[in-house]
Amino acid sequence: MDEHLVALEKRMQQLQEALRQALTQHDDAQVNVLGKELTRIRHAWDVLCGLSDVPDTTPPEAQPEVRPEPVLTVAEPPQGVPVRDQVHQALALLTVPASPKLLSQVHQAFFSSPLNTARLTTLRRDEERSFRSAPYGRAYYICPALTFDLLSPARGLLALSTWPLEQRLVGPLTQRVHFLTSALRLADAAEHLAGEAGMPQPVQQLLLHYSRNIHGDTPRGPLDLEALRRAAAAELEIHADDDADTRAEAAQRAREQLGDVEQIFGNILRDTARLRRTS
Repeated sequence: MDEHLVALEKRMQQLQEALRQALTQHDDAQVNVLGKELTRIRHAWDVLCGLSDVPDTTPPEAQPEVRPEPVLTVAEPPQGVPVRDQVHQALALLTVPASPKLLSQVHQAFFSSPLNTARLTTLRRDEERSFRSAPYGRAYYICPALTFDLLSPARGLLALSTWPLEQRLVGPLTQRVHFLTSALRLADAAEHLAGEAGMPQPVQQLLLHYSRNIHGDTPRGPLDLEALRRAAAAELEIHADDDADTRAEAAQRAREQLGDVEQIFGNILRDTARLRRTS
């Protein structure tokens, strides 16, 4: 849990620095974008810390007349959050590349709003076009995970450009490592969300899915977060080192062979057959 909070805090610091730079440059549009993103990251941080369900208990000012008691407000997730930011929220929670289906499930469970997965393909293309036209003009980009062998976009897996290359690469063992890693992240986040009201049903269902697919856990009874953590950590220990070695080697190769655009959006495999045909 601490690692995830640290990641969010690091992200907030990056946004604050970018916001300060945009203010210096009098870039009002960028200030607006960064300000909204910073608000959303703060909200995610509040959710993980269990602060978003805390009502505003600030005592009302003294009134000269007897008035009805003010209704206590409860912090709600921001309405009308763009798909791009929803994807960022879910990925920031998972800390590993994920499929559109998983991103939607996570966002629904932890942020209480659906994610329109039909728009994700267009979103990824827009992100690459934006980077190519104005490199690093945005605080982050939604990008594909990269395959370890060809360094090309991994089909159906989205990541954040701010992650290190090693975190965005996918090797033979990586998807299992990601599954186990995300199980640990979500278990921690769920524990903080639970509070006195208990764990929301969508969160329980999501974690039960993880529980049923990790060897050593006991899915027959109610959800047991500690059992889930133990089973995930035990299996993760088996695969983590080999997977890390594969991704480290691929990341080094990517840094040596690829430019900035390809390191983020992948080595677009030239259709050599087509090139030969048209040459």
